[in-house]
Amino acid sequence: MIKSTIDWFLEPNLISGWIYDYGKIFEIIVKKNGRIIGIGENNSYRNDLESSGFGSCAFTIETTENFSYYDVMSENLKVFYKYDDEIREVFPRTEVINSVKFKIFSCLLNDIKDIKKEDLEIYLYNERKSIKEDLYYAQVAAISSINNNKLPMPINENIYDNISKFYAKVGTTSPDLQCEVGRDGNLFLTKGSNNVLEIYKSTFNSDQVKSISGKWLSLIKRRIDFCNEINSKFIEVIIPDKLSGMREYYDGVGSSISPILSKIENDIILNNLSDYYVSGFSAIEEIGFQKAFRKIDTHFSPEGGYTLFKKICKKICPSYNISSIFNIDYISTGDIGKRLFGQDIYEICTKASDPSFCKDREILEQIWPKPGKFTGGRTVFKNNNAPFAKKVVGFGNSFMNDFQSQASLGYWFSIFFQEFHLITQADVDLDYIKKISPDVVIGQTVERFLNFTPNS
Repeated sequence: MIKSTIDWFLEPNLISGWIYDYGKIFEIIVKKNGRIIGIGENNSYRNDLESSGFGSCAFTIETTENFSYYDVMSENLKVFYKYDDEIREVFPRTEVINSVKFKIFSCLLNDIKDIKKEDLEIYLYNERKSIKEDLYYAQVAAISSINNNKLPMPINENIYDNISKFYAKVGTTSPDLQCEVGRDGNLFLTKGSNNVLEIYKSTFNSDQVKSISGKWLSLIKRRIDFCNEINSKFIEVIIPDKLSGMREYYDGVGSSISPILSKIENDIILNNLSDYYVSGFSAIEEIGFQKAFRKIDTHFSPEGGYTLFKKICKKICPSYNISSIFNIDYISTGDIGKRLFGQDIYEICTKASDPSFCKDREILEQIWPKPGKFTGGRTVFKNNNAPFAKKVVGFGNSFMNDFQSQASLGYWFSIFFQEFHLITQADVDLDYIKKISPDVVIGQTVERFLNFTPNS
């Protein structure tokens, strides 16, 4: 039985899919308004198809004439293949058509945002007469979100004159179904690519949890051994998800770390590895999770970031006794707010004065991640007046990489240590460590990523 589908359309001239019939090669024809605008064959390799036992049966065709997503939706653009003397059509999957609809929606919004405000008011008034109320308000929300995002960031002087408090229904879900409104103005990431809520459903002594913990324990031991060989100290840091510390503000359930993180921390103790580990949960529990986490963001507040840094620092420099007082209010956006309401919302955060030696921090090297990527960047800092004369390398994620913000570990390490290498990736680069011979190596991850074990 022949199987075929179109996997994606990409304006202005690319179509990709596959046709499988036990290795048979077909001639594929693309037509627009009945005219042939592309020809190809289903003989390309694709890893997912090969893994499924279908072999090399994919195709990607570059058309000789441009098409639009509107052509796809209107069925003016069609793909066929020749089967003996018969011409058969290749149909896109439902999710491919839905993807095209979203692309068209994006194009429409992009066009609408340039309409003059006075004209837009007329169009919206007329639209209200002809479509259902819920669709009308959805349109208005999308358009207002684009227009309101043109407003400048509120200034931090006269804070309460520049932002306004409002209330939302607990349980309100973001349009992408990944975030929810909790109690007391707290927003939570609950799903997403890491399916955050699912990590709390496993069982402490299940085979799956034991396996994950075993992999992490083995990894941490390898990291420790490698660093010991080059006279460096290794420290593993696991940061809890916001739900672990503030679950009662989400659904009333008592807060606790996931069974996976609980098992890992228990096994670290049993294997006498506590000297090489900092529990983010235990660290921020000392100041309270409401203080440690932002309301409209998945990350720490400045005081939360500093509190964890201080705990890590004690492992490196036991004599550490530099205190910070958090008493400067400022306005900030968050990484969840826009996902819920389509436009920036703000909260009042509190930071400390920058230490006097902060001004002496300089950047020696900066390599940005590749476009569209969040990992793979590297920034090297030097601060000759830093209080600690050590070289530190940190491998981490978004809890470490914003060296401008006191909420990030990267800020504190880059000003308190004379040399700090900030690398945004999960794997510890052993060759890089060997090359620069640091005093300390830090591996940092977050609870929702624990299902994935880095290679090194």
